[in-house]
Amino acid sequence: MIKSKIIQIIIGLCLYTFCQLSFAQSIEVKASVDKNPVMVDESFILSVIANGDIDTNAFDSSFLMKDFVVGRTSVSSQTKMINFKTTQSTTWSTVLIPRKQGLFTIPSFDLNGNKTESFDLVVIPESTTKTTNGRDLFITTEVDLDTAYLQQQIQYTVKLHLGRDLQRGTLSSPTLENADIRQIGKDKEYNEIVENRRYRIIERTFAIIPQKSGTFTINGPLFEGELIDNSQQNFGFFNRSKIVNRVGPEQTIEIQPIPSGYSENWLPSEYVQINEEWQNTKNEFIAGEPVTRTITLTAIGVVEEQLPEIASHYPSSVKTYPDKAETATLEKDNTLIAQRKESIALIPNEVGELLLPEVKVPWFNTVTEKTEYATLPAKTIQVQPAILQPVSDTPAPTNLAPSEKTGPEIETSKATVNVPAQIYTSYWQWLCLGLAILWGVTVLAWWYHSKILSRNSISSSPSQSVPRTSESEQSSWRALEKALDKNDALATQQYLEKWLRNITKDRSASLSLCVSKLNNPELVHLVNELLASRYSQNRKNWSANDLHSVLRKLRKDQKGMKHAQLNTDLTPLYPNT
Repeated sequence: MIKSKIIQIIIGLCLYTFCQLSFAQSIEVKASVDKNPVMVDESFILSVIANGDIDTNAFDSSFLMKDFVVGRTSVSSQTKMINFKTTQSTTWSTVLIPRKQGLFTIPSFDLNGNKTESFDLVVIPESTTKTTNGRDLFITTEVDLDTAYLQQQIQYTVKLHLGRDLQRGTLSSPTLENADIRQIGKDKEYNEIVENRRYRIIERTFAIIPQKSGTFTINGPLFEGELIDNSQQNFGFFNRSKIVNRVGPEQTIEIQPIPSGYSENWLPSEYVQINEEWQNTKNEFIAGEPVTRTITLTAIGVVEEQLPEIASHYPSSVKTYPDKAETATLEKDNTLIAQRKESIALIPNEVGELLLPEVKVPWFNTVTEKTEYATLPAKTIQVQPAILQPVSDTPAPTNLAPSEKTGPEIETSKATVNVPAQIYTSYWQWLCLGLAILWGVTVLAWWYHSKILSRNSISSSPSQSVPRTSESEQSSWRALEKALDKNDALATQQYLEKWLRNITKDRSASLSLCVSKLNNPELVHLVNELLASRYSQNRKNWSANDLHSVLRKLRKDQKGMKHAQLNTDLTPLYPNT
């Protein structure tokens, strides 16, 4: 009994397997196109139909991309039941556009072991089927250069010709491997007569910058859209539309490498310019005061990433605080224009002539095919000494213009003008003579008094008390401490320079020169931090605590040095006998 049941199960499994194999063998697949022949830029639909149950992901059209532009693929499945017999079918529809004319083979497709038959497709130019007068939509492309250098801009123009009203549509960019492609300018729209038919033309321009040398093909852009079809009858308020797909013709270009032996920075362009601007428009340079210099490099037909750093050198007597460079790519007349701006704060430390060296930027002229240089000539600057300003916090009195006189005062002034000139001349002569006599008597009395004092004077030792600090040093120090307590970088820089001039006894020295004279590395470091917080691009929060403590110690040491020097100069109170 058990054996008979086992035999029945085995027979049932065999029958089921045989039915499945028979069903699998009954799946039929077929490939076809909706038109043959087709025009070189016209789209057609490739349909692959499988009669049976099959996976929808079994179809792969990637290997067609070598000869065709492959568009979207849509999948539809259908199930029918007739007289209790169920049938299934799956259809794959792919939009293809041939890249060039000729005879092509649509290869066999393998769908889970079920293969289609291959067949030939004829692609013909548009002139052999219809004249341009009969076409509703077509695309033209052109380049301004067939041969260019590496990283040189190529202008690529696309024109979409519309013979009917456009309901919707999208136009992609051209494609080229190892190239930077970007649209420049806005779309232009105009009408034009082409072979006795009026077309609405949409023109779009691209800039192509190749990054590799060799011979390449620029694949034309793809247009996908719908045109209003006026040839068919419309119903109600709705217009019938016709789906259209077009691709632009290919363009072949040759990209030349960098010339052999070229050792400079590679910047291919038609025109490169460099100029400078100074923050100080009066061309006055004062020791210790910052002046900002801005150098701008401009090049046509390149992008900002291609511009090199501007190599500018400065003497050791100038402190430099460069800002972060600003770069941008602009568009003008369908051409890319790249700019690079570098700003740097300069602080001259020495009075006299300052020579700024020449600035040169090499570039390759694509018109003359020669190396040229954008140059800023050397510049000689006269650095003036720093102008001393009063340390007192009290503002200087302002010279007010005399008020206008009215009434009797005007009459008095007029009467004064009428006095004869001879009286004034005689008066000034006698006055000058009297002053000269009085000055001579004063000088004689001073000489006689000093002679008597020198005779009666007794040599005595200098005072043992330590001389007090001068009022100008004390007032400068008080103002400096106020600025340090407020953490005010600007005021600290100003009053520190004034106080150090009193310490170094040099009334015309700049801040950097005074610091270098003191030969204090810690002070040099802290002053550089102060200046960097004011002039550097990467400014940090500055704290005056460390600088304040160092300056207190410096002031104390300076007083100690004066004390020691004074004690050395004094004669002993009880000299050795």
